[in-house]
Amino acid sequence: MAEEEVDGEVLRGGVFRDVFDGLGWSRFVPHAAVEVLGVVVLLGAPTRDQIGRLVGRTPDAVVGLSGPAWDEFEPWTEHTLRTALDGAAPTPGEVARANAEDRAWLDGLIAEIDSHADALGVFRPRTLSDVLDYLTACTVLIATGRDGDTRYELNPWAMLPAEVLPLTRDQVDEEDALRWIGLHRPVVRKLIDLFGPYADAPLDVLRTTLLELSRTCGVDLESTRAAVTILADQPDFEVTGDAERAEPGAELEIRVDWANFLEYRLDIAAGTIDSP
Repeated sequence: MAEEEVDGEVLRGGVFRDVFDGLGWSRFVPHAAVEVLGVVVLLGAPTRDQIGRLVGRTPDAVVGLSGPAWDEFEPWTEHTLRTALDGAAPTPGEVARANAEDRAWLDGLIAEIDSHADALGVFRPRTLSDVLDYLTACTVLIATGRDGDTRYELNPWAMLPAEVLPLTRDQVDEEDALRWIGLHRPVVRKLIDLFGPYADAPLDVLRTTLLELSRTCGVDLESTRAAVTILADQPDFEVTGDAERAEPGAELEIRVDWANFLEYRLDIAAGTIDSP
């Protein structure tokens, strides 16, 4: 592969992360959107048929574009739920309850995205072809006519979900909060690393200042302040002092609850909760 092609793919990968994760579009699209956008990152400006063939894993573009927008619901079994919970074997009632809750969550997500598609004036996403039209209406993709065909590109100027979709006030507030956390997540993780969670003798408490943390982490003071404020809201950390208003040289005490840390961070790794 030519060097410029690799560089282009890397740049497109950055745009994908900025739009899909940074702006929050990952929370408002059908499952198949991830693979669709992956093909766009790979090829740059694929045609509809190219996307259909690659995502559908078939030489027949028509068949590929008629593929499902949503993954099939996979019910829990006693074995899979026990593995996920890493504990005792669940009862049949617990398995049934987990299936009912997950099915209801998926049905709710599909219904929500259907309502967004209605508001945008496109078909409710049921096929890969519908997903392409939905992503374009959401401004995540740009569709342009070129060489007698329509080509799809990532839109680096994509709008926020709240600017395109009919979100509630609570949803808008939640999206704002999630984007703020996402913006400062790398610094939060640098702060966590200072406690040495994977070291033989991790720290229980860190007495420091915003200025010292800023220098240690190699980031600006306000990013450090925001990261400490976010950490203070986590259930496995406690911050003594008001990080939002503290002077750069004022001492702060950051304490970690290791028992809570292990349980909470495993939940994050398993994807059951979203957190820094």
